[in-house]
Amino acid sequence: MNEQFMPVALADIETKVRQHLESLPGSIDSFLEQHIQASNHYLITAGSESAGFASIYDSTLITQFVVDEPFRKYGQQLFEHLRRMEQVQSAFVPTCDEFYLAHALDEYRQLEKQAYLFRSAPSSMRSAVGWHWALELASAGDAEFIQRHAGDFFDPLEQRIEAGELFLTLRQGECAGFGSLVRSAFHADVASIGMFTVESHRHKGVGTATITMLIEKCSTTGLRAVAGCAYSNHLSKQTLERAGMYSPTRLLRVEF
Repeated sequence: MNEQFMPVALADIETKVRQHLESLPGSIDSFLEQHIQASNHYLITAGSESAGFASIYDSTLITQFVVDEPFRKYGQQLFEHLRRMEQVQSAFVPTCDEFYLAHALDEYRQLEKQAYLFRSAPSSMRSAVGWHWALELASAGDAEFIQRHAGDFFDPLEQRIEAGELFLTLRQGECAGFGSLVRSAFHADVASIGMFTVESHRHKGVGTATITMLIEKCSTTGLRAVAGCAYSNHLSKQTLERAGMYSPTRLLRVEF
């Protein structure tokens, strides 16, 4: 097959990206979405026909590989072509993307478990919080307090506050932590949630309460909550599970 990888803007393939991600059995989080958004994008063509698309982040990391059904028999040939582009050394692959995963594994040299990808459980299985917990939208006046306790964890801080993505977790009226809720760039009904606990309030259930309240906020606005945490971050994993989330999907880093 005489294939070509034509450079395009994300806007040129955004509909295809959305359709592909919607077709997967699992949802990705904002971490992977941001890598996709910042990637170089390519439309795969065979002759005059569109055959799929692919994306490469920072010249070295494949973030997407999608081949249309009529051309999937050429998948290995197309992926090998992609691996020779730019300065590719590795790939971020969510395990829910079976076709991409299969081809990334064909020639892998090393496999690293990058992150857990979580989803919220049905409402009947979720945790609940007591009256002494509350979630309050952060304002510009909270920026200095958030930065003092969370450092660069929520950078770019001012932009995220302005976008309405950050919250204060209040425990009996005192700020004990922070939560984030980021609407998906590709799913209309998905949001990534996360938390940070002020050091003096750790081991008091703040993280679990924050995630629980964020899940409820998503639910009341018709959003599905997802979350991600590094594979080595056992405390965050436990916090998300205590709040009733579970991880059916892993994000892998495949080295070639």
